Amino acid sequence: MSKVLSKTLLEIAKVIDGEIQEKNNSYKDLLITSLAVSPDSSTLNDLVVAFDQKYIKNINAIKAKVIILPYSVKDKIPPLEIPIIWVKRPRIVLKKLLELFSKPRFYSPKGIHPSAVVDSSSKIEKNCSIGANVFIGPNCTIGENTIINSNVYVGSNVIVGKNCLLYPNCSVLDYVQIGNNVILHSGGVIGSDGYSYVTEEESNLEKAKKGDFNFNLGRQVQHKILSAGDVIIEDDVEIGANTCIDRGTIGSTIIGTGTKVDNLVQIAHNCKIGKDCLIVGQVGFAGSINVGDRVIVGGQVGFADNINIGSDVIFIARSGVHGNIPSNSIYMGTPAVPYQENIKNEKAMRRLPKKQEKLEEQVKLLEEKVKGLENKLDTSLRGGSERADPLRLGGDEASAAIS
Repeated sequence: MSKVLSKTLLEIAKVIDGEIQEKNNSYKDLLITSLAVSPDSSTLNDLVVAFDQKYIKNINAIKAKVIILPYSVKDKIPPLEIPIIWVKRPRIVLKKLLELFSKPRFYSPKGIHPSAVVDSSSKIEKNCSIGANVFIGPNCTIGENTIINSNVYVGSNVIVGKNCLLYPNCSVLDYVQIGNNVILHSGGVIGSDGYSYVTEEESNLEKAKKGDFNFNLGRQVQHKILSAGDVIIEDDVEIGANTCIDRGTIGSTIIGTGTKVDNLVQIAHNCKIGKDCLIVGQVGFAGSINVGDRVIVGGQVGFADNINIGSDVIFIARSGVHGNIPSNSIYMGTPAVPYQENIKNEKAMRRLPKKQEKLEEQVKLLEEKVKGLENKLDTSLRGGSERADPLRLGGDEASAAIS
């Protein structure tokens, strides 16, 4: 990170609520101007945060002006010649440091840009920032201190709460309700129509679900089902870039308080996502899924429609979820099964090639033994027949054999 400002060690310690360890007081006024990307790439001019065990084990190899370490390793590292700032939770510290050293971003200034279009029936509260080419339709309310950056579209009857941040090129469609402290990143679409269609006759999909594979091979016209519901995004939610959240067919699609949704996520009609969930990129929720609180969903997980997910569940990346999932569990695989069961299945699958080789060797050995026994039996039968069958002997030999 480039040198964007200078802070003394004492100032930094106060911001991150840390304790300075040094041989004397001369370091308190030491100027820090840059943060290292990681401990192994740090230089003698950097401040570095080390919380991973692999760095702590090799603490002497870190080149830095100052190191921030957790209290939990205070008695486990050798003495260092450089100052240390001891902290309780390095990840929280990293958040504060990035806020302190980050480059300033551009946001639309306070007021309404001359090129913005705001319907006269809509209400813009004080200290709002409405950027260039923003469109705000009729009967909308924009809460205090909210920033709406350039080229954002806000439809009709939309409520946006206080202290929200809408990045450029978002679309917030009709009847969407957004709470306080919500962040919506560029390209996000909130309130699009649900993917709902119906055929006049029974569709092939409906037949397949019943086990009837006598499909109609002609055209099946799909009639659009109107999305008459809305979207409710509660407080402290963050929605990633190019994420789409569909409005309810009847009722609401709801994103619970504190939930963080990554980029390129699809949340379909009438889904209800609980509080403080973490949803990683490229996840897809089909319609009418109920998700509990504090659920963590890894990348590219897919959910079938009309299922219930309990609270405090973790889904490992690329899981395929096709049924209800109980609370307090970890699932993975396609179809998703409990974590330990999946690991057991994977180990069994990886052992199959060796088992197959061993089985083939055993079969080959048995075949050789069977062939050997057949040869012995055939020889024995042929030898016995020659001794016992008088028709195969000469005259005198036959008489002797008969007598």
